Amino acid sequence: MMNLYLNTNMKLPIINRLIILPVSYITLSVSVLFLGGLFLLTSCDDEGTLIGENLQPQSDKFSVNYYDKFVVEVYTGSLDSLRTDEMALAVAGEFIDPVFGTTNADFISQVRLSGELIFSEYPPVIDSLIVFLEVAGSYGDTNSIMEINVHELKKDIYPDSAYYSNLNQEGLYYENVVGSANYNASDTLIKIYMNDAFAEKIIADTSILISQDDFLQKFKGLYFTSDIQAGNGSLTNFNLPSLSTEMVLFFHYPSSDTLFYFYNFSISQSSARINMYSHDFSTADPIYSITHLNDNIEDSVSYTQGLAGVYTELKFPELENWRDSLPIAINKAELIVNLSTDDPYSSEYTPPEYLDIKIRDENGNFETVYDLVLGRYYFGGDLKEGVYTFNISDFVHKYLTGYYDDPTVYIFVNTYYYRANRAVLSGYNHSGKVKLKMTYTK
Repeated sequence: MMNLYLNTNMKLPIINRLIILPVSYITLSVSVLFLGGLFLLTSCDDEGTLIGENLQPQSDKFSVNYYDKFVVEVYTGSLDSLRTDEMALAVAGEFIDPVFGTTNADFISQVRLSGELIFSEYPPVIDSLIVFLEVAGSYGDTNSIMEINVHELKKDIYPDSAYYSNLNQEGLYYENVVGSANYNASDTLIKIYMNDAFAEKIIADTSILISQDDFLQKFKGLYFTSDIQAGNGSLTNFNLPSLSTEMVLFFHYPSSDTLFYFYNFSISQSSARINMYSHDFSTADPIYSITHLNDNIEDSVSYTQGLAGVYTELKFPELENWRDSLPIAINKAELIVNLSTDDPYSSEYTPPEYLDIKIRDENGNFETVYDLVLGRYYFGGDLKEGVYTFNISDFVHKYLTGYYDDPTVYIFVNTYYYRANRAVLSGYNHSGKVKLKMTYTK
């Protein structure tokens, strides 16, 4: 393909000035030209159809081109950790995936006073202390029976501090279980009955039931973990800020057996909350397990998984050569990624409805590509008939013009900080391999 070089001393005619407009304006301008019949924007030989061709040099002709022969290198990498404090949803559970191995999720939450708790008689008779958790969906083997266990937290946590999914759990909570319950994927509200000893401990010192700071100094919070009782397991999302999620003390006074009272301890947006995740890929079925992870070796498939699991890394080594072709305008750069047909468990462990594209900043941290910031309708990334299609025009434009130094993008599960979905994608030598399709204007 012929390279076009930018002559910085050349005064561009008005048609060439369109090239430096934003991509959206260029695309709109091209559409108008098509509809109005002003230009036939092709690279054909019938140049006599170009109106005004005698007004500009031959080297300045305006044309729209298409290219889809880019080499795309495909790798799989894993995350060490992910920031998970104050997430919209908490996650607890365990599941065993034949492809991705075992995933575990625990969470922590403060329990706060909803107001002063003052007893008219002391001590009251405690009828029960129950933690209510609103369920917001499950992932995995939805026929599994799970058991959720609650421990009392030993260490302080703070809502204005940063916490990560690999939080060190040594000395984090007391070993004895203070509440437990069985549940399955069909439950919408889980009731966890706390034991009598913990309930009595809560009200033992009435002075702390008046001050929020004093209460949190005494009771740091609750640690939730969930284990498989039957089946291959599942992960459950809990809506902690919901009004249905709370800890409720039910009691009455010795002087009356007919009047009953309750007090709501709050689990809300004000509560410090932390999700914790771990993955053991070695427990996967050797036939379907991830073969190349963090080794920069390409495979016929790649992988992406939420909850600080794995991601797909894509490199475009040929893009650097296109910098010599400037000035060009990127009308559209589409990334086509297919679900692999080699995953026999995709019906049980459903792929995500959306995937996201990220890049690394100068410190190596992942950040959302600006194409996605422009909106899902523009960016795409949704699954349609086994294919994810992404519009990364802004990224390609910024790389070609030197704004980015690295032509590498990373595929993540949408809302991967609390969504457990995973996907097996076609890799570099697969029949449905990853493709970059680019329409551009010279």
